[in-house]
Amino acid sequence: MKVKGLVWLGIPADNYTAAIRFFTQTLGLEAAFDEANTIELSAENDDRIQLFGPGHRYFEFYRNRGASIVPLFEVDNLNQARDELAQDGAEIIGEPEFDGVWTWLTFRAPDGNIYSLGARRR
Repeated sequence: MKVKGLVWLGIPADNYTAAIRFFTQTLGLEAAFDEANTIELSAENDDRIQLFGPGHRYFEFYRNRGASIVPLFEVDNLNQARDELAQDGAEIIGEPEFDGVWTWLTFRAPDGNIYSLGARRR
């Protein structure tokens, strides 16, 4: 597996409004999209931070697994990466998901933390 970069952080935010204010006003990130109980913010280099508020499915998904920040590492081949993760003892959580740009999977590494791997859709 070859990691191309750390491109996204998912953050379940208990105080969603305060988190949005901090990331937009204090850090100066701009909204890439804003939907019910989630906002994805973009840095100048297009790295992303997505906040999830209470009531959003990923807020519950991450909190129920003890995660407070979930990094997503970009890889070239998600199927190959999934096989390598499984061989090395990572717990794959659910099936890969996708949107218009990414396919990703979530896993618990042997260190106990939750991470994601993603590949850009072609």
